[in-house]
Amino acid sequence: MEDTTIRCYEHSSLMFWQNVILEGNKIYRTTNNPFRMIYEAAVSIKGNARATVFLEPLFTIPQTLYVGFMTLYMLEFGVTLTQVGMITSLGLVVHIIFALISPFITDKLGRRYTTLIFDSIGWGGAMLVWAFAQNIYFFIIAAVFNAFSRVVGNSWHCLMLEDSEPRIVIHIFNFLHMAAIVAGFFAPIGALLINRLTLVPAMRVMLMFSFVSMMALFIIRHFFVTETEVGRQKMQQMKGVNIGSVFRSYVPVFRRILGDRLLIVALFLRSLNFVQFTIRQTFLAVLVTQRLMFPAEAIALFHTLNAIVMLMVLLFITPMLARFTRNWPISLGIGFHVAATGVLLLTPALNYPLLILSAIFIALGTGIATPRIDTLVANTIHNEERSVANAIMMVFILSLTAPFGYIGGVLSEIDIRLPFIMTLGIFIVCLFMVYVAKQKTAAD
Repeated sequence: MEDTTIRCYEHSSLMFWQNVILEGNKIYRTTNNPFRMIYEAAVSIKGNARATVFLEPLFTIPQTLYVGFMTLYMLEFGVTLTQVGMITSLGLVVHIIFALISPFITDKLGRRYTTLIFDSIGWGGAMLVWAFAQNIYFFIIAAVFNAFSRVVGNSWHCLMLEDSEPRIVIHIFNFLHMAAIVAGFFAPIGALLINRLTLVPAMRVMLMFSFVSMMALFIIRHFFVTETEVGRQKMQQMKGVNIGSVFRSYVPVFRRILGDRLLIVALFLRSLNFVQFTIRQTFLAVLVTQRLMFPAEAIALFHTLNAIVMLMVLLFITPMLARFTRNWPISLGIGFHVAATGVLLLTPALNYPLLILSAIFIALGTGIATPRIDTLVANTIHNEERSVANAIMMVFILSLTAPFGYIGGVLSEIDIRLPFIMTLGIFIVCLFMVYVAKQKTAAD
């Protein structure tokens, strides 16, 4: 496992879409045709991963319809920007609690049933509360419901990855990103609904559609997956085990994580990436509508452009990077995020060309950097400890991110540009983390 991890790290650009054969320290490519690469990658995904990955559009499409408008929806019910940030932080704090107990639940119930039950509560329940929201208390309750999905963040990854070969993991994550790309092409439907119905009625329609689509996904997926081999072993081991002994089992995994310097660097990168994503997802719509004076429907522009650009990244830019460099292109992705934020902050009111340019840069940054960070972290974890390791790392990520929701809300009340200026500092730290990772790899 460790040798494969090192190879996936050192050659992550090369392996991004190419179907490769690993033999010792050598890597062989089977094709350079991007469409053939996608086909070969698709057929290489089997079992639970296939059912999980290829049903994902039932989740990503409805989520893309409503997510960009959620903050504006909350503001319509009298929620202030500071309260929006507070609800974001509160939700993340509850997520931390569920992240801590998620290994116990995942191992006790099994990956399959845990995913079904907690997806249904965390997403199905939250969708219903959001759809019928009347005031701030509905959004607080929905945030608590949504935190149940953090357990699924553990069980879903285990269900998807534990029976998959390490060399296939990169393909799994790529198709998950592809599901997000496909969803982006449906974003204009949300804009059309808002244009026809106005914001609040349109959001209620989109949220109810999301409830139906997501619940269909959870039920269909449940019947197409089986419990993993590791999951069955864990369920046997958990008979008669209390949660206190489970927490004690965290200690050796926690020590192994602390002893893996490359994983620590990757974990910081993933955390900071999640921080900037949370800030952007929460406050971008407010910046675009209140400061730049665009209509709410313009938010869909970001999702559609994101879909187009990320498709270009996956088909053409990544294979090109793979041929010309073996270094991590994460810094290039961060550079695009910096450029996107700078353009967004300098965009005058109702300037569509600059708004479009910033959306393109965001998509380039996400498409180039995020899959490599996710894959590096995933391939560094051993299957038999994936559940606990995921929980420990997610607690770290959420703990780092939680204060930024409230901080962003307070800053946005002063000036909506301030949360995005804060992300520029985060990107500088990310670039430093990439430099440290490169130095660590060179030393090894």
